[in-house]
Amino acid sequence: MIIDCHAHIITSEDAELKQILEAADQAGIAKIAISSLGRPPRGWEHSPSPEHQDEANEDVVRACAKHPDRFIGQVYLSADHVDRSLEALERDVVNGPCKAIKLWMSQLADDARLDPIYERAIELDIPILQHTWFKAVGHAPRESTCHHVVNAVKRHPNLKVWMAHAGGRWEEAGRIVKDYPNVCMDISGGEPEDGIVECLLKHVGPERIFFGADIPGRSFVVQMTKVLAADIPERHKQMILGENAAKWLCD
Repeated sequence: MIIDCHAHIITSEDAELKQILEAADQAGIAKIAISSLGRPPRGWEHSPSPEHQDEANEDVVRACAKHPDRFIGQVYLSADHVDRSLEALERDVVNGPCKAIKLWMSQLADDARLDPIYERAIELDIPILQHTWFKAVGHAPRESTCHHVVNAVKRHPNLKVWMAHAGGRWEEAGRIVKDYPNVCMDISGGEPEDGIVECLLKHVGPERIFFGADIPGRSFVVQMTKVLAADIPERHKQMILGENAAKWLCD
């Protein structure tokens, strides 16, 4: 079973969800872990208001209700609104369909304001998808790197995190997180360059790599070539394409 651990929806409208599922079917993807970072016309906001954050999560809950066998919900939280985020965690995870937390750019991953969210995530044994990126062109003011993730897991050793985009500079990120077994890496986003998966295998092993595409900004099929074209054992490909994520995201 292939699971995309990192995808976004813009709305929960039937036409959009139908398009996503048709593309997933063509790529052989069984389940898609989705989050929302906001709706048009606002677009995706680095620091959403509590109301906009709730609207984004409502779209994810609606999408999961429409297609419970295909979508895995991720609740979008923020250190800017900790109390509201904790309420969303109870509503959408404890009493709702979501299985993970999505953190983007409203805070750095080691921001101490996130500690109550991290502590509750550990109690619930749910993972966190943390946006991480190294950029040659510079970073947004609160855009995390793998260093921020490591700082967070040093404070919270039982925290389960997977770093989006393999941290951007995957070779450096792989070396930095290799000694933290609860930190995994998804390979979503970026160009499908040769050698990404082989490099990560060397540093973190096959159990800590997840397939993700980062739609709608990227393509299911193009991103999957990172795994399919890798010179690695077929068993490792099966783990990366779905088995690893299933252990964290599926009951």
